[in-house]
Amino acid sequence: MTRPALTWLGHAARIALGAVFLAAGALKIVDVAEFARQTASYGLVGARLAGIIAPAMIACEIGLAVALLAGYRVRATAIVTGLLLIFFIALEGWGIVQGRTESCGCFGAYVQRTPQEVIMEDLLFTALAVLVVVFLGAWEPRRRRLAAGAVTVATVATLGLAVASPRLPIDPWVTSLAVGRTVEDLGLAGRIPAEAQASGLVAILDLADPASKDAAEALNELAATPGLPKVVALTPSSEEEHAAFLWQAYPAFDLLTADRPLLKRLYRRLPLYFLIRSGRVEAIYPGPRPPAADLLLSGAS
Repeated sequence: MTRPALTWLGHAARIALGAVFLAAGALKIVDVAEFARQTASYGLVGARLAGIIAPAMIACEIGLAVALLAGYRVRATAIVTGLLLIFFIALEGWGIVQGRTESCGCFGAYVQRTPQEVIMEDLLFTALAVLVVVFLGAWEPRRRRLAAGAVTVATVATLGLAVASPRLPIDPWVTSLAVGRTVEDLGLAGRIPAEAQASGLVAILDLADPASKDAAEALNELAATPGLPKVVALTPSSEEEHAAFLWQAYPAFDLLTADRPLLKRLYRRLPLYFLIRSGRVEAIYPGPRPPAADLLLSGAS
């Protein structure tokens, strides 16, 4: 290939790699809390530190993406991106050795892939980074100062948005749970008892979250109140967390385990509650506590 053709190949790799990192950061920013949970699930850092790392990592990815797309310090940016990808590959390999099968969350909570698929993807992306380093070299855009400003603004703005993301009211646009949806639409027809599908209050709980114990106390009261819809809870938590919760909270309602990928499509934050009438979602109640009994009674049939 001629030198100009190789240069264009380098630019194609630069743009492709920048687009990949831009998509990865944008998808993760939708559910930063889940990305933090996935980060902590590797067991290398605790939940509190993962909560700090997650938004910082998202801001870093967006910053690298904008630097690649704007052509700012291309060789240095491609090297840093490649090293980050190699770290991701090593992390996934370590997870496989430890028996980890959960998706890494590299493209957000709603894109599911196996660790092996992630490694193959990251190897391809690393090859793109190598092409950028080899074929573009010290190439710089004409408006270097403007590119530097774009990188700075994008990184800072993304960090602020990532920190604020868990409190933003975007659930209706990024989750499949909505008033009017049926249990079949949500994939829960085989998970929720028939009685609760007819008239039921469904809670989604993370049993590792201390807030779930308080929620269980309120749910126990609702379950014991005559005339209310049947109370059912779904959880993506592990069997060990399930068993510990039974001893600690003594739930008086059905506590059912469901696959995390299935439930994750329904929520961004937990606890979450929704009311079902005749197999259809009638109301949604964000946590931390379930709706009051009089609110449920007001709509009871």
